[in-house]
Amino acid sequence: MKKYLILCALALTLLLTACGGQDAEDTAEEAEKDHYYQILGADGQELYTVTDDTAVSEIDALINEAGGENADHGSAEGTPLYTYVYWQEATLHAGEDPDAEREYLEVFRTQVRSDSNEVTTEVLSDTLEGVGDWIGVEGLDGLLTFTAEVSQETADALRDPARFANT
Repeated sequence: MKKYLILCALALTLLLTACGGQDAEDTAEEAEKDHYYQILGADGQELYTVTDDTAVSEIDALINEAGGENADHGSAEGTPLYTYVYWQEATLHAGEDPDAEREYLEVFRTQVRSDSNEVTTEVLSDTLEGVGDWIGVEGLDGLLTFTAEVSQETADALRDPARFANT
């Protein structure tokens, strides 16, 4: 299990710092990448787009709890009640205008269910393919789907997406 967690941590680190092939100077800028959440209902339809910095930070904190040491590989049983889709600015490459509008890429999805406190996070296969290309490893898709039991408070907050809606 520890080997799996170390592999997950390594892959996530590579994902967040290396996807665009940036150099060390760009790493500081990458920490400043803008991101937002799209919240989907059980039927997959968009309910909210969350761009408010305070609400985004609150969701970040809730979802970070689901990445703890109690995570198991694979998806939880049952149909998701809500899915939080994390969208992040694409990497700024050398020669690109830093003031130009950048595209947003879907990086991961986190699902919460109505009948349990298990939260499933899936790093999307396109993102993993980029990491795999960068580190020279094939077949990473599906590797980073994990489920963790979160506190009742965290699960309840994620089951109330209207609290994050932009006003």
